[in-house]
Amino acid sequence: MQREYNIRDARESDTETIMRMHAASWLDTYPNETQGVSREWVEERTGKWASQEKLASRRERIVQSLTDPNFMYKIAVSSDNTVIGFACPVRDKESQRVGGLYVDKAWQGKGVGGALMNEIIAWADPKRPLELEVASYNERAKAFYRKYGFEEVKGSERLYDVIPVVEMIRKGEKQ
Repeated sequence: MQREYNIRDARESDTETIMRMHAASWLDTYPNETQGVSREWVEERTGKWASQEKLASRRERIVQSLTDPNFMYKIAVSSDNTVIGFACPVRDKESQRVGGLYVDKAWQGKGVGGALMNEIIAWADPKRPLELEVASYNERAKAFYRKYGFEEVKGSERLYDVIPVVEMIRKGEKQ
């Protein structure tokens, strides 16, 4: 069966469509009244991403990923060239992090997230642990990460602004 999407390096010209897809993913994922995360808060937060300052910052990150091996920015695009997912891991001397990994809700469960995660794993230094944070109430995402060898770090719960998150780690070969 042929894939209905492709994975490629993000380009500067993709910035605005990535930001729109990212904002839509937040609205699909994070509102949870029980956890104190309102839809209004998510809308307010993601609404700021359309500012020239935020767009310029994202463009810089995309451009940097094209020349700096410590950054990667891959996108998944559908056959009509719509951005349906992205991954933007980062590493430094202390750690390497998944950063963002988001897939459009309509494309979840179709292999897009797995393809993006495989890109991250291929990019990452296998000797070092790979870390991420995930909303503590996002059981679907946590199950997805467990499939790739990530485990929750006990006692790592904290708030990311108002979103309760938990740390997950995929051990490196030296652990």
